[in-house]
Amino acid sequence: MSRKFRERVRELIKEGEGCVSHMYLDTVGKVTVGVGNMLKKPSSAASLPFIVEASGEKAPEEAIEEEFEQVSSQESARPAKYYKQFTQLVLSDYEINQLLDMRLDKFEIKLKSDFPKYDDYPEDARLALIDMAYDLGNKGLVKKFPTFTNAARKADWLTCANECKRKQIQDSRNDTVKSLFLNCAS
Repeated sequence: MSRKFRERVRELIKEGEGCVSHMYLDTVGKVTVGVGNMLKKPSSAASLPFIVEASGEKAPEEAIEEEFEQVSSQESARPAKYYKQFTQLVLSDYEINQLLDMRLDKFEIKLKSDFPKYDDYPEDARLALIDMAYDLGNKGLVKKFPTFTNAARKADWLTCANECKRKQIQDSRNDTVKSLFLNCAS
């Protein structure tokens, strides 16, 4: 992934997922941080380089685990900023981007396997595919969108544009992805 393309991908994913430096509960009540990075358990959070926001010092593992528990005990389905009042620890922008890049690389490797001509696709098509995979997971994309998947494998971008609408995400995100596929169709 070129530096320029990575920047476009980061911008698109952050716009769709949000980017939050502190722990919060996602829409289904899972502790999350950064760009939609779900943390399964306190040790998952403790493995990340959180810092104490007030001092900028590295947070001790026990403080990270305690904050995970504090956030996880709150009411879910609130805006991410609501949970700020229960936190003192944050991830730096650099660390958020490192975590995002690591995930993006994994998604792209799997996309190359699922779509053998992926590297030959127009940049906008690759961008849209990564957004869909990030939202649905690679398996979810292929299994839940068979018509779309077949069209993408044939580089039929008009069909992709008509078949890429996902449920439970904002219309603006779906519209952006549709537009990216339409750019490739014309």
